[in-house]
Amino acid sequence: MIKATSFILIGGKSERFGSPKWKATISGQSVLDRIWNSCDSFEKRYVIGKEKPDSISYPFIKDELDIQAPINGLYTAFNNAKTDWILLLSCDLPLIDSKVFKKLLELKNENCDAAIPIANDKMQVTCGFYHKRILPTLDSEIQRENFSLFKLLEKLNTAYVKFGEDDRFLNMNTPEDHEAISDLFIH
Repeated sequence: MIKATSFILIGGKSERFGSPKWKATISGQSVLDRIWNSCDSFEKRYVIGKEKPDSISYPFIKDELDIQAPINGLYTAFNNAKTDWILLLSCDLPLIDSKVFKKLLELKNENCDAAIPIANDKMQVTCGFYHKRILPTLDSEIQRENFSLFKLLEKLNTAYVKFGEDDRFLNMNTPEDHEAISDLFIH
């Protein structure tokens, strides 16, 4: 059991995708169900978004801030977590699996504030572990209207974990991305 709480973000507008990404299916399973199942070794799991969709039966928490940015999910997660560590995870990553989480946990140290993967030449800020000790810094950044997780990480003691080129970090933002990811299961 992972001594942390996972928070799955579904609050994005999905403008480029054209419909809620979490509802899209891959190999017969919704993106949300795939991601939820990948987090089954966590003590607790929650979904965070703007409003709870009727079709979601998972424990749901409404975004606490009136901003459209992943930092809202991080803020909401910390205000609802009972664990020191939380996993912030976006529904943009439908192929993510529990091996990623285990590797991140193995490579973080007790002094780090966050453990963030670097995959496909990108920092994956919405697939990382964050420690509750960052709350004062997080609050300060939000008060200054600095809503970038990238900029927040610059102010933290962050452990970056390299994954190289890795399909588990394929980001799904458009219908074309969805098709390419779905095609991986056909071939």
